[in-house]
Amino acid sequence: MNENLWPESAAKAVAAIEGFMAALNAHDDAALLNLLHLPHVRISGAGVAIWHDRAELEATYLRDFYQRAGPDWHHTILDSTEVLHSSEHKVHVLIQFTRCDAQGAPLATYRSLWIMTDDDGRWGAQARSSFAP
Repeated sequence: MNENLWPESAAKAVAAIEGFMAALNAHDDAALLNLLHLPHVRISGAGVAIWHDRAELEATYLRDFYQRAGPDWHHTILDSTEVLHSSEHKVHVLIQFTRCDAQGAPLATYRSLWIMTDDDGRWGAQARSSFAP
């Protein structure tokens, strides 16, 4: 099902996801956190995490990510994006990503649903759901 009714919104949402992955790989914490809208929700197989404000994001988000990704994680490749639904201010994007070690060998591949929103002209992830740790 691909209801791409708002191609401009879809393109901006995907660009924000690409920016998130680039910031993650560059260890650009400020740029990465600027691509998460608040409150931010992450639903995983282990439960639901909600960050209510920027202070919570800064205090725990990246620390939690590095713990989940594991000591061998070096970078993440965005394998694919598929826009499932879009409107003027919200886009659902199914992504596939692969976590890799320093030599580029894949550690694990996951699919995830990202809900991207436009907050006053700035696109970012409002919520994500996956089975990735």
